[in-house]
Amino acid sequence: MKHLNKLLTILLVLTMLGSKAQNTDNPWLLGLGTHAANMTFEDAKSNYYNNWHVMPAISQIKLFRYLGKGLSIGTQLSLGTAQRYDSIGSLFYLQWGIDFKYSFANGYILKQNCWFDPYILFGAGLNKFGDVKGSLNPGAGLNLWFIKNLGVFIQTQFEYMPHSNSGPYYNDPRPSYMHHSFGMVARLGKGKDTDGDGIPDSEDACPNDPGKPEFNGCPDTDGDGIIDKDDKCPTVPGVPALQGCPDADGDGITDADDACPTQPGPAATKGCPDRDGDGIADKDDACPDQPGPAATKGCPDRDGDGIADKDDACPDQPGPASTKGCPDSDGDGIPDKDDKCPTVPGLAEYGGCPKPALDETKKVEVQKKLSFAAKNIFFETGQDVLKKQSLTVLDSVVALMNQYDFLKLTVDGHTDNVGPENVNLELSMKRSVAVVNYLAAHGIANNRLTPQGFGPSVPIADNKTAEGRAKNRRVELLIKD
Repeated sequence: MKHLNKLLTILLVLTMLGSKAQNTDNPWLLGLGTHAANMTFEDAKSNYYNNWHVMPAISQIKLFRYLGKGLSIGTQLSLGTAQRYDSIGSLFYLQWGIDFKYSFANGYILKQNCWFDPYILFGAGLNKFGDVKGSLNPGAGLNLWFIKNLGVFIQTQFEYMPHSNSGPYYNDPRPSYMHHSFGMVARLGKGKDTDGDGIPDSEDACPNDPGKPEFNGCPDTDGDGIIDKDDKCPTVPGVPALQGCPDADGDGITDADDACPTQPGPAATKGCPDRDGDGIADKDDACPDQPGPAATKGCPDRDGDGIADKDDACPDQPGPASTKGCPDSDGDGIPDKDDKCPTVPGLAEYGGCPKPALDETKKVEVQKKLSFAAKNIFFETGQDVLKKQSLTVLDSVVALMNQYDFLKLTVDGHTDNVGPENVNLELSMKRSVAVVNYLAAHGIANNRLTPQGFGPSVPIADNKTAEGRAKNRRVELLIKD
């Protein structure tokens, strides 16, 4: 018995070194302890305590294999000496059985790793106390796990001998009896490990991907301490604050989202520096040391007219770009500071004032200029082709009509009476049209010009003389009311 105790002690120490809670991951359970047999069953009360025998320490061993859903199968062996009644001496005692055990810490009723682990069991076995007899062994027990891989157990079973003679009048050395045990219990072994990383699936947060124990079985490909499934950049080392993505400049923006990954900057400018804090990155800021709005590329705009102060001729007075940021109250494109009529739209040639109205006096003056010009319009003989000396005169008419852009003219063609009247009428019209075409070609709108041909019907001199006929061959430019 002394050598048996040493052997059982060695087995217990070896078990404690590598054991974990019994379940699908740790399917083996090993228990070592002491036990007590009470050989009294329906006996007289006077014999009850006499038949209670506690066996030596580590006189029981049991081994169970987990099957699933709380069910295990195992074997138990108990050794020692016991006696029944004073008339029977001490006899060698042995009980061996095969048992099915159902644990309530099975993941359905209680958690598999619950420290409180009650169970029931039922089996059959052999008993030697004098003779050898078979028995049925129902019972119950409780495991208390005080650390993850080691605990204590307490258990009781009824060893029922179907044909034993028990009672106060029978001296049967092998009656049915109660069998109690207590000791240390540990569980060991490894369960299913799909990815082969040494961590059982039930404890493996990534059962299909080999990983490390410190990450609960999950991989960390880039070695940054963040497991791949939580790492947005699993192949590039990064920082936890950015879910495993790198941040070379340490500005809190991932390199992939950082427009300036080597220069720290705020999120507002996508990680680029912004020295003046105006929300425009220095690389896009025309004035990086002076705060300004985006509309002026980061440059100051004191008057808020959308023109940077450095380009604004009136930086403290809002105005349009057409006047370089200066006010233009009448919208005529001439800044108020240069406009002689700032509240009335006008023309630059009149200092920003409207073009003067054509009163009667002015009208007479303009008509004189037109009449003078008309006297110097000449054509090739018998044709509607303008002579070169006429072009300079017509250019002056273009200038005059541009000055008075509201002015409309009639262009009247006249001939002398030499030749058929119908021919002269046609020629006069063609010469009128030739003048209109020249003026239109130089920018005068057609709706301001009306050509007319009168032939010889409106003479201004006597056609009997050469001098008179020359005066009658003419074009007249008349202001149209």
